[in-house]
Amino acid sequence: RQKKLLTEDISNNDKEFVISKAATVGQVTISTAVFGRGTDFFCKDETIQRNGGVHVIQAFLSEEESEEIQIQGRTARQGKKGSYQMILLNSDLEEQFGLAKDWKDNNAKKDWYDCLSNAREKHRDAVCEKIEANLAIATEKDCNTHRYFDALLARDKNAASNIFSDIYTSFKKGFIPSSIELELAFLIDITGSMAPYAHAVVATIKTMLTGSGSILSKLNIKFPDIEFHLRVGAMGFRDIDDGSEQFVERISNEGGHFVDNDAFSIGFVDSILHKPSGGGDIAEDLLGAIDRSARWSGPDDWTSMIKFMLLLTDAPAHGCCANVPNVDNYSVRHPCGLTPESVADSLIKNDIDLFICSYNPAATSHTEKELAMKYLSHKDNPEQREI
Repeated sequence: RQKKLLTEDISNNDKEFVISKAATVGQVTISTAVFGRGTDFFCKDETIQRNGGVHVIQAFLSEEESEEIQIQGRTARQGKKGSYQMILLNSDLEEQFGLAKDWKDNNAKKDWYDCLSNAREKHRDAVCEKIEANLAIATEKDCNTHRYFDALLARDKNAASNIFSDIYTSFKKGFIPSSIELELAFLIDITGSMAPYAHAVVATIKTMLTGSGSILSKLNIKFPDIEFHLRVGAMGFRDIDDGSEQFVERISNEGGHFVDNDAFSIGFVDSILHKPSGGGDIAEDLLGAIDRSARWSGPDDWTSMIKFMLLLTDAPAHGCCANVPNVDNYSVRHPCGLTPESVADSLIKNDIDLFICSYNPAATSHTEKELAMKYLSHKDNPEQREI
């Protein structure tokens, strides 16, 4: 007999070969669970058909019944013959699903599957309860984090200090890791209208990254038992019609966008804000900047436990100008098809929190509301994190 292994780490060509050979005479294929969903082990071998078709053995109890049904569906494809059975290790059932060692002795054989299904359902209920409890804790911590950054941007030291105390207390309630890595990307509007705010932007970023009032300094004071590592990235952006000068990014020799905090040069921020220019209409390409940064895919980009993006601007986004005439050259459609909903989707999928620092709240309020609404109501945001 021929034996083949089908695992995620083999090449695509090898996967296709193993799958194509799986439903042939004399072939035994040992596969990981992931191939139990959607893989087409279609049998064209008439000898196998005459002998009952492809036989599938499941060697573990699925936590979800839907997965089990999918695995059953790997045989008898497209009207062909086939069969299925489970062969389970008792110690796995004891460890994963809490079944007693003598569970089979205390139940008739015809009731064994019902016992397994009941154990699976109890296990699933326990997992769901744990997830809900963890979500409640995560939601509380996320709210405190947002409150802290809001206070930091508002330069309200007393409020920031009090919020840090709340965060520290919440960490002490459960497991405290020995080290935490954070990533923070600054997206800076460098169009002409930002000229009056250029020095304020540089000062804000410098305060957040250096000195006794920096993010790391405050974290180290409030959480002395945790070693924090902050990695920083920055991008300047202009408007759609600025062409090749629309985005100004700093990329490392390795192709990544983030560097350690102490290696980040505030001079880069100062240089891109030295002479703000561009931006023909009032609205700017905020959506393009957010989406571009969320899709950074260089080595070690967006790989940390905690990920933040801070957008600094004085303008609304294209398509988010509250029907104000003569301010938006792309009010109907973004050239790249971007919308607040698609941008929120990019952020959620990459688990990135967005903060907006506005230098003209009257102009940006509608954009902020649109983004916040799409982010909050996203189907993959059950903990209801907010912008």
